[in-house]
Amino acid sequence: MKNFLIAFAVFLVWSFFGLWLYSRFQPNGNTEIANNNLEKDSLVKGTENRTSVEDSILPIITIEDSLFVAQENQIEITETASGLKAITSDGDIIFLFTEGIIITKNSPEINIPESTIDFKYKLNTFILEHPDREIHISSVYSADENIESPNLGIQRGRKIKNILVQTGIPSEKIVIKPFIKEIDFKEDQTFTNSFSFLFKPLDTARIEALKNKIPESRIVYPSFSTTGILVNENLKTLLSEVIQIVDENPEIKIEVIGHTDNVGNATDNYIMGLQFARQVRWYLVNRGNIDRKKIKAISKGESEPLDTNNTDSGRKANRRIEVKFYMNK
Repeated sequence: MKNFLIAFAVFLVWSFFGLWLYSRFQPNGNTEIANNNLEKDSLVKGTENRTSVEDSILPIITIEDSLFVAQENQIEITETASGLKAITSDGDIIFLFTEGIIITKNSPEINIPESTIDFKYKLNTFILEHPDREIHISSVYSADENIESPNLGIQRGRKIKNILVQTGIPSEKIVIKPFIKEIDFKEDQTFTNSFSFLFKPLDTARIEALKNKIPESRIVYPSFSTTGILVNENLKTLLSEVIQIVDENPEIKIEVIGHTDNVGNATDNYIMGLQFARQVRWYLVNRGNIDRKKIKAISKGESEPLDTNNTDSGRKANRRIEVKFYMNK
């Protein structure tokens, strides 16, 4: 009996000791479980956060897409290029000159540095090696410049195009893309990052449309004198435009028409109009290297006035040269 009581007492002691141990470590166990649950929750939340991060990538993709579109439109090149740059539509750089082509505010004239002059040969070489491509000329101009028609971006781009045509690049493979942007002109009113070039797949539909399009007639006012016509910027612009039109339309015919006011008699005015027309024809043939057989000079004398002959301004408007284009004449 005594032994039984001793054994029972020991059992109770160990029981109480066991209960104490259980109560002592139970909170830690709950904490550990809670921590495990917390880790699981954080993993879930982490996954959700990663989903949010992945979602936030979408605007970045949109930005990349917009940059690609801008590159295709030749806008991004002009804004980021330093010097004179030519790239393909895939982003491959064909050349990069440290000096760009210089423009002057409010002037269509361009200035090509000596170190950059080889750009035309590099463009020609690429076109010869890739006959399925065409060149897009990006030409920038500023809203702060004079408003002209065509705009200064087009006028400057045409001068580059004429250089490329003379180098041997077919006119129909050259596209002028004028872009208006803020330009930080220097103190001398010049800007050196005005052009860039983009090679794109040849647009055969555009070329076919050019063949069937008859250009609008041009009216120009050279500097008239008693001894003949003096060359001015108006006539130089006409030369540039006619060269481009002939290059794009090899079968085209040109008619140069001389008009006068009604001062003097009609016969003298007819002869004077014909003389002026022949001088302009000579200028186009000799300065533009245009086939003389394509150009016909005629006179309308005083018979087709644009304005009244009763005022100085009206008579000045009537003394003009008109250039018309025909596909079959």
